[in-house]
Amino acid sequence: MRLFWRPATAFALAFLCASLGTARAQQQPENIPWENSMAIAQKMAIGLLERQTGSKGLPLASFAIDVDLNLDGLPEIFAYRYAPGCDGVNCGNFLFVLEGDSYQEVLGDIPGARLVPQDKIALSPFKRNGFFDIQSDTMTIGWGGKRYVDASTLPASTLDGTAFVAACQKNKLSEQPSQGETEQVSAACQCQFNRFQKVGFTQADLDAYAASLMGEDFDYPIGDKEDAWLALSKSAQDVATGCEVASGKSQWPPAYFDHGDRPQQKLNFGAFLDACPAQDFIMTNHKIGSPDRALALCGCVAREIPTYGPT
Repeated sequence: MRLFWRPATAFALAFLCASLGTARAQQQPENIPWENSMAIAQKMAIGLLERQTGSKGLPLASFAIDVDLNLDGLPEIFAYRYAPGCDGVNCGNFLFVLEGDSYQEVLGDIPGARLVPQDKIALSPFKRNGFFDIQSDTMTIGWGGKRYVDASTLPASTLDGTAFVAACQKNKLSEQPSQGETEQVSAACQCQFNRFQKVGFTQADLDAYAASLMGEDFDYPIGDKEDAWLALSKSAQDVATGCEVASGKSQWPPAYFDHGDRPQQKLNFGAFLDACPAQDFIMTNHKIGSPDRALALCGCVAREIPTYGPT
């Protein structure tokens, strides 16, 4: 399966490498930063999986990694819980997303998602509602606002793209573009228009965004309509970036977390991740305020400790 951009490659390879088994892993050179990061994710996953499944601990051949699917700086946790003859209920693939004050498991309602092999999971170059689409075997799953769902079930639209494509091309092209540049711009604008339909843009939204590309004569919404316009603009920019990534012209910021580029020692994070979320100064912070958000913050802090120390 094609892996669309380098962070996605890391995302999928982590699944694959972790599922190779302990014996084979011992034959590979140590990558201590990755091992530290995965140890943090596994510790976080143990409690989340226990809450989700009622089963304690992680059986051998289970693993977890952290990934940032909405680029907000806080980790989502992908976990694979091994069980012989897994039925896809309390074992298999799990994805925990920090939604509001708590981690929510977001794969459970998608038929077959628990049992998809890890080497058939990859990130799409496109975002939807702020989260990356995920290719899960032959199914594309997208963020529906509260959880991941089969993207084919999400609203789409049929639009007239004449005004948008013209505005897009004019916005991108210089006065005397080369033939090759014209073709590239045409493809990029068509990609954006196609994606706007897939994510359910309305005709009014598309026409307003097209008008904004023309610049001087567009009256940007203010007051009560400003927030809606900002959300529309962000969604449109995500579409444009996705098309650039898909064409190889750009990259998203990494969807995986930095494992550090300094020498590290392999650490045990269990005691730290038990104690850190319970600290009063963390729990009472107005931006935290819940055990799961505290866990997410402490996971970020733990990831820094092997490189920068505890201070």
